[in-house]
Amino acid sequence: MKATETELLDLIAQEAIIDRSKLVREATLEDLGISSLDLISMLFELEEKYGVVIEEGDMPQMSTLGEMVDFLLGRINAEATA
Repeated sequence: MKATETELLDLIAQEAIIDRSKLVREATLEDLGISSLDLISMLFELEEKYGVVIEEGDMPQMSTLGEMVDFLLGRINAEATA
């Protein structure tokens, strides 16, 4: 199953308890208050929804929401077409 940016942003908003309107690509993860616990929760939800396993250690250093979304979309959609 392929993922869209909108689906990922909705999931991030839900898991990190952030107002969806604040999720812009340029926002830093720090400014959004996304913690490592939020990240682990998001990765678990992605595994459940898309059947792709992404370990926290697999994720490169990212500073913006856009970088995180691009990485996650790439991994999810690569698995979907494999």
